[in-house]
Amino acid sequence: MTRLHLFSLCCSLAVLSLQGLHTFAQTNERLLQERLISPAVYELLNRRGATTREQRIEVMQEACAARQLPPSDCKPLRGRSRLYDD
Repeated sequence: MTRLHLFSLCCSLAVLSLQGLHTFAQTNERLLQERLISPAVYELLNRRGATTREQRIEVMQEACAARQLPPSDCKPLRGRSRLYDD
């Protein structure tokens, strides 16, 4: 493999990885539209300004611990990946 081929391959992989990261970024509105979160969770996340994966996790954990959300929104929290796609 020549340097040009190797350089082209590296550039292609870099572009694909950046596009992949963008694809996984989800807004709260998009999560609601896709019915991955309930309207109650959507309002809570927006009210608290949670827009990143870490912020969503923290807000949901606090809200569930304080029983601010119905059990149905807290029950699947352990395996929930939908909130974490950023």
